[in-house]
Amino acid sequence: MPSAEHETPIALAKLDPGLVAWLLTNLFDIKIPDYHHARTHPTDVRVMIPRTYHADGMLVFCDPTDQPIAAVVLEVQRGWDQTKHRTWPLYVAQLQAELDTTVALLVYCPNPAIAGRYRDLFTYDGISLVLRPLIFTPEQIPPTVDTELAKTHPALAVLATLCHTDHPELDATFPALAAALETLGPKNAILYHDIVLAGLPQAPRLRWEAFMTTAVSSEYRSELFREIDARGQAAGEARGEAKAILTVLDARSITIPDDLRNQILACTDLDQLDTWLRRAGTATTADDLRNG
Repeated sequence: MPSAEHETPIALAKLDPGLVAWLLTNLFDIKIPDYHHARTHPTDVRVMIPRTYHADGMLVFCDPTDQPIAAVVLEVQRGWDQTKHRTWPLYVAQLQAELDTTVALLVYCPNPAIAGRYRDLFTYDGISLVLRPLIFTPEQIPPTVDTELAKTHPALAVLATLCHTDHPELDATFPALAAALETLGPKNAILYHDIVLAGLPQAPRLRWEAFMTTAVSSEYRSELFREIDARGQAAGEARGEAKAILTVLDARSITIPDDLRNQILACTDLDQLDTWLRRAGTATTADDLRNG
């Protein structure tokens, strides 16, 4: 299963595709055409031999009619894998053929030495299809201490923080990062805040949480934490309802298929859970719960 460190850059790109456009322009001098919006794209790539390859992420930049004008395959590569010489071109070729548009491959590689090996792996050998992976490392994303820049590019501020978790001056980025979150409003700020918490190692995470508790304005902090508390309370209530449903069914000796059990436990819709709980009191089979 991919780690939080692996998933956080992809999550940021999905929350703000403008981050991908910024990286391409500022790190590789590649400009995405003027676009109206961007959307994610399924990341599975199928071939004639029964096997599916799975990219980390795919973004499609579109015009106002939702027609693709450019696309980007997103990869996070934390270790060495020589099979990428085969799978990365496959991702690009599949997406290019499917969408009939230009496709870039953007790779975040935290280890500069490994990044260099990947660049060498794709050196043109005079025979194979030429692929230019756009590989960047944390050193290319400087820590963000400029509050105005962070407010303009919140996703960049988050990425910059996560790129330098062991930097001795990491705490100096916290004010700009907090300012970036504040521009997003509580609901979106929570999504970004979750990415920060997932991507920071324990020691800097504790320092960040202490900063948010003591240095951020009480009004904003209260609003943000109130939203977090509300979300946690709703999740806890949903878990309680789900366990109650399963307890009632178990007490009535009704066999619960694994797929239904997982559906109940994963549900966060309190109205649906309440409906299931009422049905559980009179159901004689699992189908009675499904169909009422």
